[in-house]
Amino acid sequence: MALIQTSLIWVAYAVAIALLLPIAAIFVYLYQTPRDRAASVTTVCIFTMSALLATVLLLPVDVALVSSTTSSQWGRKKDWATPDKVDNIVYTLKIVYYTLYSLDAVLCLLVVPFTYFWYEEYDEASTEDRTQTIGSRFWGAFKYTLIFIALCVILFVVGFFVPVARN
Repeated sequence: MALIQTSLIWVAYAVAIALLLPIAAIFVYLYQTPRDRAASVTTVCIFTMSALLATVLLLPVDVALVSSTTSSQWGRKKDWATPDKVDNIVYTLKIVYYTLYSLDAVLCLLVVPFTYFWYEEYDEASTEDRTQTIGSRFWGAFKYTLIFIALCVILFVVGFFVPVARN
């Protein structure tokens, strides 16, 4: 019974994610200007939105999985909910949380800025007369991404050491 209940929760989560993929794609296509569309930017935006929505939807899965171990009628743990089984559920959730949060951090701090700068580095005139190579475009995008990361690190460090206002 426990395996069926937890499996159904994970299946419902997977179905919700699968339904959000086309919604994210439609959202991205609606808010893009037709003349500024690039396949790389569109793909990264859809994947990033899907990953972020998957992270947001993990909270109800967490609540459902943890509450599935407790009997709502009696207010105590169900017979199958041994400490080992509950630890296994919590461990699985922890892995999914860490994976999604790490993916979100990499996407938001590295992939999205790099994709944006890669797109902005494109110069049609320079590409036609062969003065802009893929390497120079990559280096320009990489350079600006490193500057973005440095600014983020500076903001985090300053925010960490700035004292909190006391009443």
